[in-house]
Formats: sequence, C-alpha cells, structure tokens
Amino acid sequence: MSIHKPLQYAAFFWAENKVTHPDYEYIIHLAEPRCFIKFPVELAMFSTFDEFFNSIAEVQWIDGAETAPSGRDLEEFLTTAWNYLCLEERILDDDLRNMEDDDF
Repeated sequence: MSIHKPLQYAAFFWAENKVTHPDYEYIIHLAEPRCFIKFPVELAMFSTFDEFFNSIAEVQWIDGAETAPSGRDLEEFLTTAWNYLCLEERILDDDLRNMEDDDF
C-alpha cells in the first residue's frame, strides 16, 4: 500500500540521540519556525495527540523563543508535528510488514 506523503511534512524529521538522551526522541522542524520537539520514547507509538501534547518534555526554538508561535498557531503547529509522526509510524509499519512478506 502506498501512503500519500504531503509536502507540508518536507521540513520535519524524526530523530533520536541514544548516547545522551536514550529515553527521548525528537521531531525536528527545519523550516520556520525551526525547532526540536523532545518527547518520551514510549509516546512515539500508540499514543493519542493529547498524551503526546501533555508529555512533550521540551520544545527548543532554534532561532530563539521569540520566533515561537503562540496560542492557536502553536497548537496547530504541534498538531502538524503529531500528524507527521503518525505518518512516519504508518510508513515504518508498512515497511516492516513488507519485509515480513518478502521471501528470502
């Protein structure tokens, strides 16, 4: 199955640093507003948006806090980041399922 990949997610990346932050993962956004969204690893899969939103450990604004959206704009940005994470998880799940189906 092919998953539609919207261009709105082109500046998002899913990352980890197991050396110094083994209990966290990150969503990195490299377009305006540029930021790192740090969240607990256990929320990467099978959590709701509310669980994700309420458990965000930190949002680091690369260009300074004054560049951060506020209010409704912040909520919409974090919703887009969450939707990106969900899409990444679906793609990863499909890739794993396809690997299981391959005959070696």
